[in-house]
Amino acid sequence: MTVDIDALQAFCEFGPDRVYLLVAIARAKENPATDERDRPTIREVVTDAEELPQTVGQLDHAASSFDATYRLYLTVNARDALAATFDLRRRMDDWLEMRLHGNEEVAAKFKRVDSEYKSVLQSDACADDSYFIFDLDDPTQAEADRLESALTAETTVRLVRETPNGYHIVTAPFDYTAFESDVAYELKTDGLLFCSYVGDAG
Repeated sequence: MTVDIDALQAFCEFGPDRVYLLVAIARAKENPATDERDRPTIREVVTDAEELPQTVGQLDHAASSFDATYRLYLTVNARDALAATFDLRRRMDDWLEMRLHGNEEVAAKFKRVDSEYKSVLQSDACADDSYFIFDLDDPTQAEADRLESALTAETTVRLVRETPNGYHIVTAPFDYTAFESDVAYELKTDGLLFCSYVGDAG
């Protein structure tokens, strides 16, 4: 499964403080013999559509240096970079206070501020959109088509992406409490959109 860069560029809506995160994750069930410390999650910030191909390549290269099976994902919702900056500043004030009160372990956080910022950026509080991902595991093609059709009757379907086990259907937000379907799915209100496996990004 290769990354459909054109589809991602068409989907993403960048702005002065709107960014996305590309995330490489080595899931435990695909790497049962690899310790979690040996398969770190890798994140890169994307600030405009033209950066997507290069950043996908960088993340693909970075993840391929580990002896693990990685998946590449994109945050389905844009992130508010300004909100993340203020959130990180508040956290850094807390770290400083903890350090002044004798907590020596918190000093390590100051050495990885870039990583901490990306973690904050990915938090629910920094989502700048509210798109949904309907995650289907092992559906038949007819089931996937039926769910997409039912969703289209309720809201705007923004993107349909095949995953290793099924499909991700991305929609505009709507009142899902009244939505009914005979197709099994998991609803993610601020999820990660599957792009490809590492090594398939080209």
